[in-house]
Amino acid sequence: MRRRVDAQAPPLQVSRWERLYHGRPAVELKGRPGAAGDSGPVHEYAIYDPETGRVATYVYFPHASTRRAGEPIISLSEISTRADVLARTLLPGDALTLVSIQRYRASGQESFYYEARYAPPQLEIPFFDPPVRLLLDASTGRLFRLDMDSDWLQPGAGPRARISRQAAGRIAALLLRQRDLSGAFGEGARFGKIGEPELFLVRPNAWLGFHAEDPAARVRVAWVVPFTLAGEAAGRQHSLFVDASGGHALGGIAGQDDAPLAR
Repeated sequence: MRRRVDAQAPPLQVSRWERLYHGRPAVELKGRPGAAGDSGPVHEYAIYDPETGRVATYVYFPHASTRRAGEPIISLSEISTRADVLARTLLPGDALTLVSIQRYRASGQESFYYEARYAPPQLEIPFFDPPVRLLLDASTGRLFRLDMDSDWLQPGAGPRARISRQAAGRIAALLLRQRDLSGAFGEGARFGKIGEPELFLVRPNAWLGFHAEDPAARVRVAWVVPFTLAGEAAGRQHSLFVDASGGHALGGIAGQDDAPLAR
């Protein structure tokens, strides 16, 4: 992976630890320059998923943004081309389609990155969160980080029997009316209304305190039900995941304010 990211990368001493990743055994790796046992700065960090034989996360710290104020930023069209080349280089043989690309600034810094999200094409049910993520330095176009949800390789078939879109909306509204939302959204937060549910592949979580799936659970087919809070500013929308077969909550995600990309 290091040679694909930086052909001139020097040899590194790599330390290994066993850990859990999405509830499954994985290997954490840290690469440092120097002799074995040295405690110098980490140059690379990775999580290897032995079940799929894939690197699930890879961070190459020498490619972190060091942009200074006023330094030019690569255009969106050029960075899209570079991201596509990197995706083919890092994941050769995998059919991936660019889903989205956006630019943002690291908090409190002049550092800018582009985030490119990829997903396999022509899925009957798409991923709610595109499973492959590349983070590129906006000044140089070099890869800083790769994240990949290994479950995209075998997402599994959807349930044979599904609850209807209307039923998913009714279930979500009932659950949200009964739930205390102040912990997630602040004192006095109240459910407003739901939007149109859509089918997606999601990874369950315990957002809003709903029943948490086994952390080792695979991605699931769910109705993603958008909703707003009473009195909340327009343009902000949250999502509740409703299991497409059983109708129970699988977690969800808080929305973000719609805003133009940082420039």
